[in-house]
Amino acid sequence: MHSIALAELPTGPDAEGPPQDFFLSYPYLLVWTDQVDVWQFSDSSDLVHIATLEDHWHVNKPWGPAPIIDRARGLLILPQPIRIGPPRLRIFTLQDGELVRDIELSFGNLVDVDIHYRQADGHILVLLVEDARALPPHGKTSIVELDVLDDGARFLSLVTLPPHLDEREEGDTPLVLQPIFFGKNGDIIATSTTRWLGKVDLLYWQAEPALEGCVSMRPVRHLAVDDSTLVLCTCEEAGPYINNRTSVRALDTSTFTVRWTAQLIPGKIETLHHVPSLNVLVLRAEHDVTNHDEDRESLQYRTSVVVLDARTGDRRAIHAVDSDVQGSWIVDCFVSSDLDNPVVGLAWQNGDVLTVDLNKFIADGFEREAGGERARTLPLFPADIIAASMGRKEIVAVAGVKKHPPISEGGTEEDIPDWEEEEGKVMLAKWGT
Repeated sequence: MHSIALAELPTGPDAEGPPQDFFLSYPYLLVWTDQVDVWQFSDSSDLVHIATLEDHWHVNKPWGPAPIIDRARGLLILPQPIRIGPPRLRIFTLQDGELVRDIELSFGNLVDVDIHYRQADGHILVLLVEDARALPPHGKTSIVELDVLDDGARFLSLVTLPPHLDEREEGDTPLVLQPIFFGKNGDIIATSTTRWLGKVDLLYWQAEPALEGCVSMRPVRHLAVDDSTLVLCTCEEAGPYINNRTSVRALDTSTFTVRWTAQLIPGKIETLHHVPSLNVLVLRAEHDVTNHDEDRESLQYRTSVVVLDARTGDRRAIHAVDSDVQGSWIVDCFVSSDLDNPVVGLAWQNGDVLTVDLNKFIADGFEREAGGERARTLPLFPADIIAASMGRKEIVAVAGVKKHPPISEGGTEEDIPDWEEEEGKVMLAKWGT
């Protein structure tokens, strides 16, 4: 485990008040105070201030889809799910924070799902709900592809549920439509939910020739490894007091052919990362192992970190930690952006942190305390962690009591409190080279 130390998070020029929220996409760090500052990690892991976002309009904290950073063009795309009026995509330069494009999405409201961005050509997929007055996703849902580099914000395509699934939009389904992949030729793959814990259909719109397919699955996580390979995690069982298991499959995006199926993983997949330098997938699964016959004050969760070969699906490693043994729950599991020496990190709600080189984890698992099952951790953060993210050699976390987790770092709209927020604190931790 690395030796990690807390570091002071700098304050942006002219900023008033403490940091409240953050978004980390290494090497860039966005920090929300009364303004939005863009920082960049240097080779020595020091933060360098590069811009304050131009504030012609108030720039909201990330309560909706996560910001997108186009490193090649030096652009920041900030989705703004406005409560009154149509949503917007605001595009800033990373160099000086100038607002270069303000795209009004002419109908509906942004739904809190991943926005897919293709840096090769600047095309983006957004999910819109037409009835902005209803809580998403009530109302007609549409997947829209547009070119955010075009001054006219050119709309390229729009797809909706096929007619035989239209009735799903009449109820209170959590997500009646969700994009998960789009190809350079215009193909779009999406999921459609029937109800909580119910059947989910996998939908495929093929641009040339026009084709629409439907396959029943229950997806929980997805990741495009490359232009032709989609990794899909699907629940085999779901429901109260059921020991969930998750299948992981690699699909050919043009034919839906299954390239490989991994050994079943206990629990539900919560995070999924691809590490190109080792060509492996790193997954975190949460498994409810509570004995419900006992009188308990809290649930017991077993967190498994699984490493799969991205080419074959073969299991390279699986190691677990238990909430009862650790005395806290996992907030997040992440993989560093260090291409030469990737690191797996875990953050617990009580402020404990664990980091281990991925190669060492594959070989030996977690370092344990002598003679016990408890993973050796570092009590790093002095307050409860609400959201955390990892850079190359840094961990950034929001800590506090009455602070909602930024949706861009794993929170949901339901986590936004009804009460007046008590300020959280954004903290930075670093380990040495």
